[in-house]
Amino acid sequence: MRSGFEAQGPLARLSREFDVFGPLSGSTEPWLTAELDQHAAAVRDSIASGGASLTLRSLTSYLRGFVDGCRERGWHSTSAEYDWETVRLLAICRLAKESGFVR
Repeated sequence: MRSGFEAQGPLARLSREFDVFGPLSGSTEPWLTAELDQHAAAVRDSIASGGASLTLRSLTSYLRGFVDGCRERGWHSTSAEYDWETVRLLAICRLAKESGFVR
């Protein structure tokens, strides 16, 4: 892979989009940090319960399944508040960044 190449997978795109409004790039309110930690742990546990380890592939697969489930339920976030689904998506993005899967 040549220098400067950046994959445009779903985790990279989503992380970039969520980073625009702040919670991934700097410090967050303590309550949001706690929520993100709990969601991240739940994502890790879910991946591990399927017999996989946390990899770019397993996290991307989890993301796709989660988003598909949200769409099936008709979810869309139009609120300025952090709903459960948005916090879960933020936690997935944070896991991807902390694990070095995205920049």
